[in-house]
Amino acid sequence: GMRPLFILATLVVVAVAPPPRREAPPPPPPDVRPVDAQHNYPAGEQPHEQPNVNGQRPQYEFTYSKYLEEVVKILETDPVFSEKLRSMPEEDIKEGKIADHVDSISDPIAQRLHTLKVAELERLRESLAKQIEADGGAHNIKMPQHLDLQNWEKFGKEDLRLLIKQTVADMAEIDRQRAEGFKQYEMQKKAEEDHKLAQMQPDERAKAKHEIEEKEKRHNEHEKLKHPGSRDQLEEVWEESDQMQKDSFDPRTFFNLHDLNGDGMWNSEELEALFQIELDKMYNETNPDDDPREKMEEMARMREHVVRQMDKNEDRMISLEEFLQDSEAQSQQKAPEAWEDIGQQLDHNQVGPEHQVYTDEELRKFEEEYAKQQGWGSDAYQPVDTPPPPTGQQHVQQPEVQQGTHAPPPVQQQPVVHQPPAPPVQVHAAVPPQQAQQQQAVPVQPHQPIHDIPKDPAYGI
Repeated sequence: GMRPLFILATLVVVAVAPPPRREAPPPPPPDVRPVDAQHNYPAGEQPHEQPNVNGQRPQYEFTYSKYLEEVVKILETDPVFSEKLRSMPEEDIKEGKIADHVDSISDPIAQRLHTLKVAELERLRESLAKQIEADGGAHNIKMPQHLDLQNWEKFGKEDLRLLIKQTVADMAEIDRQRAEGFKQYEMQKKAEEDHKLAQMQPDERAKAKHEIEEKEKRHNEHEKLKHPGSRDQLEEVWEESDQMQKDSFDPRTFFNLHDLNGDGMWNSEELEALFQIELDKMYNETNPDDDPREKMEEMARMREHVVRQMDKNEDRMISLEEFLQDSEAQSQQKAPEAWEDIGQQLDHNQVGPEHQVYTDEELRKFEEEYAKQQGWGSDAYQPVDTPPPPTGQQHVQQPEVQQGTHAPPPVQQQPVVHQPPAPPVQVHAAVPPQQAQQQQAVPVQPHQPIHDIPKDPAYGI
């Protein structure tokens, strides 16, 4: 009977970190954290995903999560409101139309909501005061969007409508931030790798490149991942996790087996639990070739894919009805191709730009900016192969070696050329070494052995 209210309450389940409430870990470094240029949030009010620790699933967190949680708890205790919910389509609840029935709640419930709203307004007032003090003015103030500020003295239907709307929007924003943050993470990894390779000598670089290729090859050597949410992927879970006969797969029974809290819906955690067999094919916690952050992103992408495929009312959950409709539709369709995993999307030889984690152009721009941040200079990613040493004295010895390999004539005349160099050294003192070499090459042209000096840049190859 309480299932419709759960549609509203699930926003709390997904959005609020489970108790006990822990202090959030420190944020990632500025160069990795995505910059939100498209959305305006009040200071401290921007939704964020708590960083995952040791490969654990990150939790969503809003500054108004506690307020959201308390609103739902209070509404659950009102029998009239619950009855209205039972007769309302899920789409209407998600759009916030349930808010029209707030006026029907009893006076004691209404009073508790009013008190709660006043406390939330006080929290916001303190938050804004701190921001004004920190900024030295109100120029950066953005007003909160999750409650009705026009009628601050009471909790009305507009408060509930705005709260639902803002929570759904913020959860979508968190997913956007996660995807963007992952892209930044992968580009930073690539930038640091490219810079490190550029600093190596040619033979060392070749060896390092080979090791990187071997690591990627080992990581990508796994059986193909079944398409998340496809019949064969779910049958694999039915057979291996549920220990059922493959040919006896029953969609209704399968849904109930994986509706772990029995509310008639699959939420994010229940969906992600379905993908563990596929993820284990590709990621091993003890394998240094496998990146736990990539595993978390792979899992989130699988969830988003299945939600896009099955979730018709866009409430971020899968109902039994939605699952059965999708199962029926799949039985009439050809099985989808294997899942294109992150390892493939990072290999630009395998996929086109539309499927890549980042494009070549995005990486180029990122590396350029990242090199500036790190103070690496403009040639941060150019291989630094050993150039000819710049000092004049060393140039005496280098042609010796080269000319010794060329033929018999030079050895005697080499010292002769450089022993009377008192005048040239003084002339070249104020000239850059390269220009000095060029100027020196012109007057001494009559001397046969000197003709070989312009070939210096090839020395050592």
